[in-house]
Amino acid sequence: MKDASLGANPATTEIELLTPKEAAVLLRLSVSFLAKARMRGDGPRYRKLSRAVRYTRADLVLWLKASAKTSTTEWDGGNRRDQAAPHEGQNYSTNRKEE
Repeated sequence: MKDASLGANPATTEIELLTPKEAAVLLRLSVSFLAKARMRGDGPRYRKLSRAVRYTRADLVLWLKASAKTSTTEWDGGNRRDQAAPHEGQNYSTNRKEE
C-alpha cells in the first residue's frame, strides 16, 4: 500500500547506510583507501552525519561504474605525479639553447 504523503512505497525509499568498514568490504578495498579518497575528493560520495561517515550502496555502485576503464592508457584525471602540470614560473626547457 502506498503512503499518500510520500507518493511511493516507503520500503523502496529507504536508504541503506554503510559504515566505511562495510563499504570497504563491499568494494574489496581498505578502509584506509576510502579515507584517503575522501581527503583527495576522488572516492565515492559519502555522507557526514555528525562525526560519522556513511556511504549508500547506490553511491558505491555509481562510483564503481564511473571508475571503469577499457585501457591502461586512459587518462586518470591527473592524479599521477608524473602527469602533474608544471608550476607557474618553472622552466623545464633546460636542455634547449636560447635563440
